[in-house]
Amino acid sequence: MTSPAAEALPLSEASLRGAGHAYELDRRHVFHGWAAQDLLTPMTITAAQGSYVWDGGGNRLLDFSSQLVNTNIGHQHPHVVQAIQDQAAKLCTIAPEYVNDARSEAARLIAGVTPGDLNKILFTNGGADAVEHAVRMARLHTGRHKILSAFRSYHGGSFTGRHSTLLPRGRNPTVRWSISSS
Repeated sequence: MTSPAAEALPLSEASLRGAGHAYELDRRHVFHGWAAQDLLTPMTITAAQGSYVWDGGGNRLLDFSSQLVNTNIGHQHPHVVQAIQDQAAKLCTIAPEYVNDARSEAARLIAGVTPGDLNKILFTNGGADAVEHAVRMARLHTGRHKILSAFRSYHGGSFTGRHSTLLPRGRNPTVRWSISSS
């Protein structure tokens, strides 16, 4: 993230103390994945709007990461906020084994843009789950064990995701993590 003009958002003393307190609690109680904990100094985000975030010092920064690429529509987009509020007022959560109108309609819309006769949608909790299920389905469909993946790319933190990445293992760069022994 960077800020072309590093504009300051007027934050009250209470807001600044709150950001500092949040940071202290984070460092005391939150384990951040994929990071050496003692070396980590994560930024405190106090607000977000459109393509900008504000840090604990009140500085406006351009969010180049889109928060893991899932807010490309912008932070706090009014249509997204309203849709979340409407759904939360109707039904906050529902287990995967039950039918509900929001999930059924989302599946219909996704199936409407998938190629060919791909019309069954599997909703997962995140990317690692999606990779696990995709590999499992591919193996069941093809009868083959090996999969093709991009070298040194990120496929999630699950067993299959980590092992399909083929990152070097230990001190010997010729020995690689793999989900196939051949």
